[in-house]
Amino acid sequence: MVRKFKRPREKHELEQLEAEGLWKAIIFSKKIGESNEKITLSVILKIHRVIFQFVMPEIAGRFRIEGEDIKKLSYMEPPPGRLVQQRMYEFARELDIKIAKIPSRISVTSVRKRKERINAIFELAAWIQYQITSIHPFCEGNGRMARLMTNLILRRFGLPPSRVKFEGENKKEYLATLGQIDKYQDYEPLKKIIIDSAIESLRKEEKARKNNK
Repeated sequence: MVRKFKRPREKHELEQLEAEGLWKAIIFSKKIGESNEKITLSVILKIHRVIFQFVMPEIAGRFRIEGEDIKKLSYMEPPPGRLVQQRMYEFARELDIKIAKIPSRISVTSVRKRKERINAIFELAAWIQYQITSIHPFCEGNGRMARLMTNLILRRFGLPPSRVKFEGENKKEYLATLGQIDKYQDYEPLKKIIIDSAIESLRKEEKARKNNK
C-alpha cells in the first residue's frame, strides 16, 4: 500500500521546504547549464521534481494532465491539461533547433559575430521564458521553472544568470512584456529585462569578487 503524503501542518514548515527545494533546483540546473548534457523534457521534469518532491510529491516532476486545467491568465490562455504533453514535445524539438543554430564559440577578433551570438542567446532565453510561462506545463511552479530554464540556457553559453523578478512593482511591467509577445510576437521588451538583469547579476558577482580579495 502506498503511503499517502502528509502536507506540513505549519505554514513556515511548508515555506521552508519550498525554499530548500528551490535552492537545490538552482544548484542542479546550474550544474546542467554548465555541462554538455542535452536539455530534454526528462531534464526539465527532474528540475521540477527537485523543487516539489518534499512539498507536493503528487505533482512533482510531471506535467499537467487531463482535468488539470488552468484558467485564462490576464495575458494568455494556457492549453488544457490534455494538450500539455504534445505542446512540450513541440517545445523540446524547437529548443533543439534553436540551440543548434547558436555557435558554441566565436573568435575573439570578430566583434560583430560575438554581438550577434550574444543577442541570439538572449533571444533564446526570452523565448524559453515565454514558452514555459504560456504553456504553464506544471500544476505549480511555472514561474520558477521559467526562470530556472532561462538561467540554464544563459549558463550553457557562458553568460551570467538573470535575476528577473515580477513581484511587487515589477509585476505589471513583467506581465506587460508577456502580453506583448502573446499579442504581437514581440520579444524585445522581455529580452531587455533579462539582459538588464544579467548585467546587474554580473556587476554583483564582480563586486563580490573584489570584496573577497
